[in-house]
Amino acid sequence: MELMTESSRTNLPAGEHGDVDLEHRRTFRILQSGALFRYDLDGSGPAYSYTSGADPDDPKVPEATWTKGGELMSYRGPIQGLNNASLQLEGAEHRGRIVLPFYLQMDGQHPDYTREQRGGYATYQGKTILLETHTHVPEMSGSFMVYSDDEGQSWSTSDGFMMGYFDHGNMGFTTADEPIVAELSDGRLLCYLRSTCGRIVRSHSGDGGATWSKVEPTDLANSNSPCALARIDGTTDLVLIWNQVSAEEIRAGYRRGRLSLAVSRDDGETWQAFKTLERVSTLEDIERIEPPALTSMVRGACGSDTLMGSVPDDLAHYGYPEIYFFGDGMLSVCYKQHRPTQPLPVKWRTFPVSSLYEPASS
Repeated sequence: MELMTESSRTNLPAGEHGDVDLEHRRTFRILQSGALFRYDLDGSGPAYSYTSGADPDDPKVPEATWTKGGELMSYRGPIQGLNNASLQLEGAEHRGRIVLPFYLQMDGQHPDYTREQRGGYATYQGKTILLETHTHVPEMSGSFMVYSDDEGQSWSTSDGFMMGYFDHGNMGFTTADEPIVAELSDGRLLCYLRSTCGRIVRSHSGDGGATWSKVEPTDLANSNSPCALARIDGTTDLVLIWNQVSAEEIRAGYRRGRLSLAVSRDDGETWQAFKTLERVSTLEDIERIEPPALTSMVRGACGSDTLMGSVPDDLAHYGYPEIYFFGDGMLSVCYKQHRPTQPLPVKWRTFPVSSLYEPASS
C-alpha cells in the first residue's frame, strides 16, 4: 500500500524554494523596522527577547549580533509556545506591537496510573504499540499572550488564561493550548487553539492582545493537534493549515493522518477552497469534514487491553505546520512527519498564493 502524499483533490504544486534557505528562517522573524527578532524560553528560568541587525538571508546569523531585550514574563513553570507564532501588528491603533502566544501545561504524574494503564494502543506491523499519547493522562492547559510596543525592550502580559469552559462549565474544563494568532481586517486579533473536544477552538481580542474573549468552539473538525493560521500577504484574507479529521478517524488511530488547507475572506467566520496537503491512503478523500457534536473529549480507546484497532504499515502522522511568506507571491509551508516508530525529515512545500483560492481538483 503506497502512502498518499498528494490527495487527488489538491491542485497545489509541490516544490522547493531555490533562493532562500528556508530552514534557517524558522529561527527568527523580520520586524517592520528590518530588525530580526527571536526569544528564548525553557520554562524553568527567565525568558528574554533578542533583536539583531544582521542580514536575514545569512544562513548563520552571528550570535554576537543579537542584543538582549526585556524579560518576557514573570511566570515560571512548564510554559511553551509554537514555532513561528510571533506576530507584529499592522493596524493603526497598535501598529508595531509584537504579540507572542504561550500556554501553561499541567500534567498528572501518578504511580497508580502509569503508561501501561492509560490507553491509546493499536496494532502496527503485527505488534501492539502506544500510538496515541496525549489525552490518556491527566492534562490541563491555559493560554495567554505577552506583548511589546518597543521591539522587545519591555513586555506586558495579557489578563488571565484562555481555557475551554463550554456550556457555562457544565462540560467541565478542556485544554486550550498551542495558540496561534492572526490580525483581522478590523484590527481585532483571532486566536485558534488546540483542544480535546474534536474541534479547533477560538478567542478574540479587541485591544491588541491585552484581554481575550471566552473560548468557544469553531465548526472546524480537528484532533488534539495544533494548527497554523496567518494573514495572506497583501490581503486581509486568512489561510489555515490543520489536522482535519473526524471523531471516527481519531478513535481509529488517525489523529494526524490528514493535513488540510483552507482560506477565509471574512475574518475566519467561514472557510472555503478546502484542499488536502497530506492524507494517509486508507482515509477518505474528502474536502470538508463535519465536526463532532460538542463534547469535552474525543480520543481513542482507554485502557491497555482495549485497542484502537489495526493501522496500516504505511501509516504516517503529519503535524505542527508553519506558514511563511517570502514575497514574490509564493507561500512556503513546513510540517513534521513521522511513522509510529520512526521520525521523518521536516517537509517543505512551496506554491503560488494564487493557488490557495482555486477549487480543489476533481
